[in-house]
Amino acid sequence: MALGAVPSLAQTAGEDGTPSANLSAEALEARQLALLNAMLLNPADLDVAFDYATIAAQNGDFEAAIGTYERMLIFAPGLPRIQLELGVLYYRLGAFDVARSYFEAALSAPNVPPEVEARVATYLAAIDQQDRTTEFSATVVAGARYQTNANAAPGSRRVDLNGGTFILDETATGRADYNGFIAANIHAAYDLGAQGDLLEADLIVYAARYADLVRLDTGLAELTFGPSFNLKRIGLDNGRLGVYGILSGIRLDHANYNGTVGVGSRLAYAFGPFTFFDGKLEYRQRWYNDTAAYPTVSDRNGYQLETLLTLTRQVSGSFTARTLLLGDFEETVRQFTQSWELGIGVGGTYQFPSPIKRIADDWSIDLEAGYIYREYQGPDPLIDPTQSQRDNEGWIRGVLAVPVRSDVLIGLTGEFRRQQSNYDVSTYNNTSAMLSVAKSF
Repeated sequence: MALGAVPSLAQTAGEDGTPSANLSAEALEARQLALLNAMLLNPADLDVAFDYATIAAQNGDFEAAIGTYERMLIFAPGLPRIQLELGVLYYRLGAFDVARSYFEAALSAPNVPPEVEARVATYLAAIDQQDRTTEFSATVVAGARYQTNANAAPGSRRVDLNGGTFILDETATGRADYNGFIAANIHAAYDLGAQGDLLEADLIVYAARYADLVRLDTGLAELTFGPSFNLKRIGLDNGRLGVYGILSGIRLDHANYNGTVGVGSRLAYAFGPFTFFDGKLEYRQRWYNDTAAYPTVSDRNGYQLETLLTLTRQVSGSFTARTLLLGDFEETVRQFTQSWELGIGVGGTYQFPSPIKRIADDWSIDLEAGYIYREYQGPDPLIDPTQSQRDNEGWIRGVLAVPVRSDVLIGLTGEFRRQQSNYDVSTYNNTSAMLSVAKSF
């Protein structure tokens, strides 16, 4: 075998011709030992040395692989494929400066094979990303939304309360309204210089103003801040674990409504190039402020425990599917406001070429449907003293995303949401349509 045409790591074969990627751990160790013995008998055989280094790297014996590759460069200086493999190994060890020196040396050689150039370019780009000590990104979204039932109230004035039938005032039923909103998501990350660990902060702000239902005018700010650890140190090359604090506040009807402090943890992991997991668990301690418009919300003081798990699969170059699971428990002062819920959702995003020639980037359609079951811990004596509230909530949503430029996106969103409850006052439908413009920085 000529060294200039050596196979990639995944193609190296065992003695019976079986690709090493398909060998068991025991077979790989046996193969490494056999190649070591062959290399010791003939140190000048570079083909055997390359095979040994390849198998050693697959076994996680990076030091042995690096030592062998560096010895090979003494016998045959300037081989770009060997410099490439050394760069890859040092990159995997987190020694990015040494890795860069080998990658640049590989590119400086004459007649570098195209596949080597492509791999070197990929790793150099990754090193450049790692070398960025501070990252900053932001997205600002502005838009307008119409809802057929903006206040999430019953559609009928006739409801059952405490065993009797009552007629609600018109202001207590579902009302249609428009609102304008603006939101921003700001992300900052600082490289801690320890194997890819980061210190991350995210700030979300949101404000909405309604045309008629001014008691729904909303302002929100939430800050999360904490370290994010690269899990490569424990063998999970494509995993990251974050731990963060939470601080948030809400204003409703132009008055302080709610304040929150909490902690959370997030795990992100790629099972391969096409399957991704993202899960978070958050604990929040919440305080509510009674106001003239909301005189009894302090009954909801307590803690909230919330989880969201999402599994995403790249099915094809144009279609991505996802499944989400969610859970929530809210502890409050009054049992009839204390609840737990479980939910599931499925969705998918389809990308397609722009039908407008002036827009080069692909458009996308995203569809999602989901269901939540919610149960309260005690009956509300004003509504039904014999049974607790139980809700079944479902939704279906569609989003058309149109990229006007690489940093500007127009979104059209339609959603139908229905909640069916054994409490008539909590049964409602709501259909909404939204137009938004997002600018990324």
